[in-house]
Amino acid sequence: MVKSWRFDEFSTFAKITYKEIGQFLGADLFRDMNILRALPTTFDENEWDRRSGFSENLPFFSKEVDLGNYRDKIPDIAYGEITGSAKVDLPLLIQTFRAYLIRNDLILDEKFSFGNLAFNSESTTYNGNDFDKIIFCEGFHASYNPFFNYLPFSFSKGELLLVRIKGLNVDKMLKNKIYIVPVKEDIYWVGSTNSFDYQGIDPTLSQKESLTNTLSNIIKLPFEILSHQAGIRPTVVDKRPLLGLHPKYKNLAIFNGLGTKGSSLGPFFAQQMAGFLLNVSELDPTVDIERFYQKLSD
Repeated sequence: MVKSWRFDEFSTFAKITYKEIGQFLGADLFRDMNILRALPTTFDENEWDRRSGFSENLPFFSKEVDLGNYRDKIPDIAYGEITGSAKVDLPLLIQTFRAYLIRNDLILDEKFSFGNLAFNSESTTYNGNDFDKIIFCEGFHASYNPFFNYLPFSFSKGELLLVRIKGLNVDKMLKNKIYIVPVKEDIYWVGSTNSFDYQGIDPTLSQKESLTNTLSNIIKLPFEILSHQAGIRPTVVDKRPLLGLHPKYKNLAIFNGLGTKGSSLGPFFAQQMAGFLLNVSELDPTVDIERFYQKLSD
């Protein structure tokens, strides 16, 4: 019930950006979508009522709650409704943007080899080609990057289910311990878990059972599990992104550490990073990796 860091600024910028990218790619990427928030205890209800009076929350805490087609299909408890939220179709964004890059011969589909890098005073050479800048956007694979693996990542693993729930037919997200997010007709994204102590990147039976049991308790309709997926979030110890240049090799840069909020943080800081690389703007000190240079020298 607390707005995240610089939410108003980031969310406004993200909505504009995703709509522009969608128009450019001819893809429907962005959809405004409210969230029904379960309030299972008296404390939760009182806290919702208290925070709904805060001036900064007024645009986001709906005065009226409309359960819509969720009615009679979820537990009979109190709910609040959050407005100003949205869903971004990231798989479709990746698919359509990748197709654009392929059509325009702008992508090399190959594994990057650090051994093929060479440095000189003006540029960095990779496989014999000179580059002014090489920007690493690797997510959790940054832990294997010999130039940036000193940064204090604190990776967390998340697992989710893709399920079919016939007859639910809702156009709002539901948050009750986990999220239920509409994807398309009868198909929903359910999750996710969050673990800093994990073994391997593959989905696990224990988390599948946990998600299945939780979903069974918050939805009264039968469901079919279509897939079980897992991913590693590139979270950082101070919960701020990691942008900037390598302290020694100024032709190498990193754009990473967006953690659990990549959808909202990504557009704003991608523009800031572009401006920084083009020498027209500075990086926000709270995200600049210079804040960790001392650790590297130690």
